[in-house]
Amino acid sequence: MLAQPAAAASTVRALWHMDETSGNVMHDSSGHANNGTLTNVQVGQAGFAGAGYGFNGSSSIVKVSSSSSLNPGSSPFTWTTHVKFTQIPRDDYDLVRKGLSTTSGGHWKSEILHSGKAYCQVRGSSGSVALTNGPALNNGVWHTVTCTRSGSTLTLTVDGRSYSTSHASGTVSNSAQLTLGAKTSNGDYFKGVMDEVQLSIG
Repeated sequence: MLAQPAAAASTVRALWHMDETSGNVMHDSSGHANNGTLTNVQVGQAGFAGAGYGFNGSSSIVKVSSSSSLNPGSSPFTWTTHVKFTQIPRDDYDLVRKGLSTTSGGHWKSEILHSGKAYCQVRGSSGSVALTNGPALNNGVWHTVTCTRSGSTLTLTVDGRSYSTSHASGTVSNSAQLTLGAKTSNGDYFKGVMDEVQLSIG
């Protein structure tokens, strides 16, 4: 009897510890060199693990240059963000996103909505899938928000509790920057502290 091939393990494509205490570079520890550039971000804040980044809600953003290593294509992928905040956004807070609703090739993102709840969305060649659930998170303690797209299933996990929905999204691959804490085009600025952001694909 032939042995079945092992399932491909997911690969960490970006791991940002956000432990910098000076400078304007966010260093990627994954080995894929997906470093970011900080604008009006306060480094050296008390983080989820070590130091974290403070975002001011009006001009703070981190930009990571476009890279094929950040595009999931049709593969399963997961991204996790740790956040702490107290103020509910007027519209919403962008946490992590690659691309906009108008971007060719699709986009993916996680946000905090006006309700204070976490939100995930993936838009690809077959359509768009989105999900919000869980409690409002604006209580000033650390929360862990994870989004996973696997096949047609999108799962949002908030502090270890998972919620899922199904709708085909297809291939996601674009040439857009990846941003943390705001849109590339500016807006939806996060106000709070962020730490330990990770993207895995496969």
